[in-house]
Amino acid sequence: MLVGNTTIEGYSTVNDVLGVIGVVLFFSLLIAYGHYLYDYLPRKIKLNYNLFIINAFLTIASLIAVAILTESNKVSLTGIYALPGFYIFYAFLHTIAFPVKVLKSIELNREARLGEYIGLFFGIIFWPFCIWFIQPRVNRIAREEQAVFEV
Repeated sequence: MLVGNTTIEGYSTVNDVLGVIGVVLFFSLLIAYGHYLYDYLPRKIKLNYNLFIINAFLTIASLIAVAILTESNKVSLTGIYALPGFYIFYAFLHTIAFPVKVLKSIELNREARLGEYIGLFFGIIFWPFCIWFIQPRVNRIAREEQAVFEV
């Protein structure tokens, strides 16, 4: 932040801390969705839950590391160092895709294909839509499963 011709040093730190908190909260929501919904997945559907958890924590750790270790929150990887960067990008996409694939698979009672859950995928990326459109579906599944257990 500029005040006259000087910058306030604490502003950058506060901004970085708030950014890290936001990333952790966003990915915590995805982990909670994936973990909670996986329990309701029909047994005939096999999705790799362990890969989801590993990718989620790798994504969170790498984003926090970038925020802490770089001043500009930008990383440029070239050569052989780009390979881990590609995997982190895959982990990021998988962390978003897994909960929505599980949600759609529960609704369809079979493993969902990409075309069937791509809209939910973008709903997660645009967070307010997640709360408006995806959370009621998660609540409905939870109510239905709870009703089954109560009977």
